[in-house]
Amino acid sequence: MSYDEKCQLLIIGDSTVGKTSILGRYANNIFNSNYLATIGLDNFTKDENIDGKNVRIKIWDTAGQEKFQSLTKSFFHNAQGIMVVYDVTNSETYQNIKYWTQSIKTYMGNEIAKIAVIIIGNKIDSNEREVNKNEAEAFCSELGYPYFETSAKTGKNVNSTIKYLVREVLKKNNLNKTKSFN
Repeated sequence: MSYDEKCQLLIIGDSTVGKTSILGRYANNIFNSNYLATIGLDNFTKDENIDGKNVRIKIWDTAGQEKFQSLTKSFFHNAQGIMVVYDVTNSETYQNIKYWTQSIKTYMGNEIAKIAVIIIGNKIDSNEREVNKNEAEAFCSELGYPYFETSAKTGKNVNSTIKYLVREVLKKNNLNKTKSFN
């Protein structure tokens, strides 16, 4: 499939929040409960028709472990959109959203206005929820980022959430192209 646009996304968050599972569900419509921890970086590519445009979507999957975080710094600069993921059944991963959003600001600097960022609460299929949805929505609103909830296990909201981010990236790209001609 030829494509009209390219979109490069980055998915970040603590280890075990389900980043790789979200991408497996999105790219291949599969869920594997036995994923091994991502070592360094991996990527998924999917061609998708979004609003009449063929878009090649490449998503970089990062390791959440502290020792690999230096590897992700260079990928911030190439990202057009970033998904910050936490696990709704683990309040510590929710608290670490501040760390991850601060990392985006630190590494992107003045370029942050050119990228789209969303926050995702994953594992909503579980009955062991520790983070209240209303609390998370209010917190993300304070940070200035849209909030979504997904289940990589069931597939709930995974595709629509990533498509939302891609649409936001395409809007920002068009806005940046328009600005460059003025």
